Amino acid sequence: MLKIREKLPKLEDVVFKGGGDAIQALLSGTVQLSSGSLGPAQPHIKAGKLRCLAVSAETRWPDLPDVPTMQEQGYKDFVFPTDMVLLAPAKTPTEIVTWLEKETLKVLSTPEMKDRMYKSGFSVRPKGAKDAWTRVTKEIGQFKDIIDTAGIKKL
Repeated sequence: MLKIREKLPKLEDVVFKGGGDAIQALLSGTVQLSSGSLGPAQPHIKAGKLRCLAVSAETRWPDLPDVPTMQEQGYKDFVFPTDMVLLAPAKTPTEIVTWLEKETLKVLSTPEMKDRMYKSGFSVRPKGAKDAWTRVTKEIGQFKDIIDTAGIKKL
């Protein structure tokens, strides 16, 4: 997204199996820039081995108050928090889905779960299916434009 939106054709895409491999490549100097989840990178940031240039969340990360958001750095609408959703098979009865949503939101709202997730690099903002679907439909349009511009072929 950054490469296309900011017209950075010389920015190379390097695909890794996972975030850990990307962090190791950054630490070893194999790559000079990476984007990924904050959780696994944060110990290296705190140790001074990596420098966090910006976060793509709506607000600054509490443990890194000096690190600006992408929007604060001038990248309009560059908010891409890492959200997780709970999925069920399409034919799951509505009453089961409603119960699962209610119970999951209850657990995610507990201080213990919020603290556990925070320590893993996630800010818990429990939301229901309606809010998740609103975000998905918004991002479909955003990413469709990027995919089309990048010339990525449909599978």
